[in-house]
Amino acid sequence: MNRIRRLVTFGALLLLPLSRVHAQIIERPVPFDSNGLVTVMTPFLADRAALRPPWWPVSGEFTEARLFTANDSTYVLAVTRRTGVVERYTLSGTDRDAIRAVVSRLPREVIVARTDARNAFIRGQTFLGLFVYGPAFAGAIGDNAGTQSAGYLVVAGGSFFAASEISRRMFISRPQADLSTNMGLNGALAGWATTYLLSGGDKAQFAGALIGGLTGATIGVRSARNMTEADAVAMGWGSDIGALIAFGTMEALRGTTDCTFDPATGLTSCTSRRLSDRSEVAIVLASGVIGYPLGLLYPRNATYNVTAGDVKTLAPATALGAGAGIAFLGRDASYRQFAALATVGGVLGMMAGDRFLVQRYDHTRAEADRISLGTAAGALMGAGIAALGKSSRENPHVIGGLAVGGGLAGLIITERYLRPNPDAGRPRFRVTFNPASIPLLAARTPGNHSLIDVRF
Repeated sequence: MNRIRRLVTFGALLLLPLSRVHAQIIERPVPFDSNGLVTVMTPFLADRAALRPPWWPVSGEFTEARLFTANDSTYVLAVTRRTGVVERYTLSGTDRDAIRAVVSRLPREVIVARTDARNAFIRGQTFLGLFVYGPAFAGAIGDNAGTQSAGYLVVAGGSFFAASEISRRMFISRPQADLSTNMGLNGALAGWATTYLLSGGDKAQFAGALIGGLTGATIGVRSARNMTEADAVAMGWGSDIGALIAFGTMEALRGTTDCTFDPATGLTSCTSRRLSDRSEVAIVLASGVIGYPLGLLYPRNATYNVTAGDVKTLAPATALGAGAGIAFLGRDASYRQFAALATVGGVLGMMAGDRFLVQRYDHTRAEADRISLGTAAGALMGAGIAALGKSSRENPHVIGGLAVGGGLAGLIITERYLRPNPDAGRPRFRVTFNPASIPLLAARTPGNHSLIDVRF
């Protein structure tokens, strides 16, 4: 009996590895769409595709999700949470087909993996480290040139490695990269402005800029988690243009400090500016903060489609408008006139850009960049033509007018050359009156003759 027991035990031990081999399950990854482009489902794509139960069992925040199959009829959805926990859900073939149908309907520019988002985030934070975080940290801690230089070099270089580690640990979308860079820069300005209004010293202002920059970048990453690219770019544009409009308006209202010298008495009398520096800083700060939510309303509430490239085309249009306003100024124009016409011209240029660029077409980021370059190149050519004649060089109207005209021509030519896609927004309500149908209706001519055409 002992020998039989030993043989049975030995045989069971030999068969155990074989049973494990036969029980091994091999899963292969499968894409979420029919084109094989989406192999990793991100929160951004899940939100854009409006994935929901019962065929999408995931709820709450997650980092990424991957789909696997073993026999083409049963699927396993592996979901990674932000805590690092991996949850596995079993999906049927019907659930998988429903998910694939929804994801496949997304535009190609949405479902294509944006591998440049991580690079854009690292690039933006490195830029802030060189020109914002590093100088602010050096000014906050340094009492001498050596300490300031050491602090600047450490923080400026460390920004690259910190951004690389952050992007490695968490998924960074393109909206997060865009908004974190913008809010990092504006947050530093807001931190400096806040400490300035609180009568802080130089070191306190540098510390405020550093804290504001880091806080703004963090808020940008968190708030843009479920945004589209157009939302993030529009938010940044709203803050930037709001602060610029407030600055131009305040400068136009305040004027300059004028001093006159009386040779008879030998005394100099000066008239101060209408508003204090603190009042102007406070108004510009408030305008920049309010500009963020107002900018977000632009793409979300417009009756036409607004892309990230569309928002970027507003920059050259605004610059042309400001340049056109300045071109009307004479040689003896005051600073107040300069600020007023530049501000009004910029606002009108932005409105024209929205009417003729954003409402008519859907621009990509690359197209918007080329339009900006074409506008700048045309302005340089116009200024070069003005510099050919001696009389033109002495006349600011001619120089400004030719520069603006060249920039406008460069914008139009580049737009015609690119041929962007027409606007894909919601159709607007339109009523058309056809007076040619009146005599046909009066003569009772057979056929369909529409007097009023309503489209919506």
